[in-house]
Amino acid sequence: MKAYATLEDKYFPAQQLAASLIDLAANRGVDRNKLLRGTGIFYEDIRAGTVLLSAAQMLRLMANARQLMPGKDAAFQLGRRLFPGSYSQAANLLLHSQNLRDAFRLFSLVKMQLFPFVQARLFNHQKQCFLLLDDAIGCGNEFQFVIETYCAALVSASRLLLGQRIPFYFDFPFPRPRYIQEFEENLGYRLRFSQPLLCIRFDQEYWLKTFPQASQTLKWHALEQLHSTARSPRLGFLEVIRQNVLHNKSTNLQDMADILAISAATLKRRLKQHGTSFMQLQDDVNRQQALYLLHVKGLNNEDIAAQMAFNDIPNFRRAFKRWTGSTPSQARLSWKLIDFSG
Repeated sequence: MKAYATLEDKYFPAQQLAASLIDLAANRGVDRNKLLRGTGIFYEDIRAGTVLLSAAQMLRLMANARQLMPGKDAAFQLGRRLFPGSYSQAANLLLHSQNLRDAFRLFSLVKMQLFPFVQARLFNHQKQCFLLLDDAIGCGNEFQFVIETYCAALVSASRLLLGQRIPFYFDFPFPRPRYIQEFEENLGYRLRFSQPLLCIRFDQEYWLKTFPQASQTLKWHALEQLHSTARSPRLGFLEVIRQNVLHNKSTNLQDMADILAISAATLKRRLKQHGTSFMQLQDDVNRQQALYLLHVKGLNNEDIAAQMAFNDIPNFRRAFKRWTGSTPSQARLSWKLIDFSG
């Protein structure tokens, strides 16, 4: 099995995510044949519990569900169904984790089997935790649906594991939706839209709170079972590229192709299939890092430039404007108009 998964690779079980969405749509009167049209998914295979799906198939299913299901809460309802769900080994692993830090670490081991679409990187700053989110696999037009699902799953799962609702703060890059009541009902009222970062934050005090069902013995038993049966890759295709670019800013297209053991032409073609390019991914990584250092950590231009390996400030300013559409000073001023403390 490859270390990463592309859109077309079949590696995660249909009885988890697809079955939940199909059942949810059926409960709302959606015709199953219409829902599965164009996905290459057959309901008999899902009932048998033996089929593996690709991300592309699941994204098409999400697109169909979004168009056919009444209302605007399909993604939120799907997120609330994901955990503990029916994939018992991964569910047991998370159910018996020690705390939120342990759960995030363990989820990274099973996310490609449960929900492979989102890359989440965690940072700690001034007694708060920040989750910066990215597209891990090439979600295209379904990325907002995916993010709504992920956020609802996070709220629901953390409440189940901890026994209380964590006050998450959500920053979304898209405009305030008309169906804002669905966001408020499922995620709470700590919501901001049209923000420069796609980010979830929460107080560090929740990071190490012990879960009521924590069990080291049961957790390790579930982990051993997963290790003996695991066949899925560890990362999404876009995710593995972003990680390499983040850790080595001098990485170019040919370097990345060598790391993935493919030709540069093949890498270009695969990136195009995933709706992006190598330069765009580089810019996305740099943009996110620069905005985090500026908005969250509050660093000045000199410190940001140094951390991002720029030789001089003018080059950093030009790059920042290309990434974000504004200068660092303009971005800093616009952010000051917002009460970040929530």
